[in-house]
Amino acid sequence: MAGFAFLLPVIALFINVRIAKWLLFISVFLYVLLILFDLHRLTPYMIIYLGIFSVLILLKYDSSILYTALVIVSSGIYIFSGLHKLHPGFVNDIAPRLWFHSLPFQYTNTLGYSFAILEVIAGLFLLIPLTRKLACIGLLAIHIIIIWKLGPWNMDGYVIVIPWNFMMIVTLIYLFRKSALSTFRIGSAQTVMIVLGVFFWLLPGLSQVIWIPENLSMMLYSRKSKSGYLIINEKMDLLRSYDRIPEKEKMMVSLQHYSMEERGIAINPELKIYDQILENIKSQIPETNLIYYIHPNKIDKNL
Repeated sequence: MAGFAFLLPVIALFINVRIAKWLLFISVFLYVLLILFDLHRLTPYMIIYLGIFSVLILLKYDSSILYTALVIVSSGIYIFSGLHKLHPGFVNDIAPRLWFHSLPFQYTNTLGYSFAILEVIAGLFLLIPLTRKLACIGLLAIHIIIIWKLGPWNMDGYVIVIPWNFMMIVTLIYLFRKSALSTFRIGSAQTVMIVLGVFFWLLPGLSQVIWIPENLSMMLYSRKSKSGYLIINEKMDLLRSYDRIPEKEKMMVSLQHYSMEERGIAINPELKIYDQILENIKSQIPETNLIYYIHPNKIDKNL
């Protein structure tokens, strides 16, 4: 189901629009089923993925309308993703992993907040014709660094980093090449533009002032919620391959890593979800008194 949900929109790009619309509908339907069956959570990454492919499939008949839609989507992504990164979680946990530590000066929290502000500025620059190419160049560099630094070959790396960032790179290249040729035009695509406005501007915008579920708020790499860990008081063969502290008497298992390896799903949810995950794991392991959840910022480095 996940394979078809990902591949059908790609196939739809190369066939008749009438059939392509059905493939897009089937892809969205399959993804909704994955969510309802509790096999995946609705994520900003999939909203972006399906949103951009919807634009490419439904609006490819008119390059001006297509261009307008991609600008709306891209600017919203970067503006609100950047605003969410103005948070200690991103500055302390994620931004240092994007830094080149071989540089003659060290990473500081000021640089971390600067990264987030620059992303917001780049998103705003995408809305301005005179600065659009400059914004595309800067954002392309950022995506390359993200793939390099946060890819699946690194510790706790994310598989989704590759397809999502590659898709954004292609989108930015398209905007860069067409910026001198295309103008803003909505035409007959009012319904599509309204839907895009809701998912890429309204909901992320509201999340800055009121509570909106993080999976609807473009909260990308903000680290406002934490990757949970299980601490196990003695070594267990069942989880030995996931042990982050093999040299210690206890075990520390990253739920993010465990989920990616066992289910291919990157989880980074609210802490209340981890409580349920803990109960699920305990139900499968007899030694339930040996396992407990610990918030990452309370991990004892001397375990």
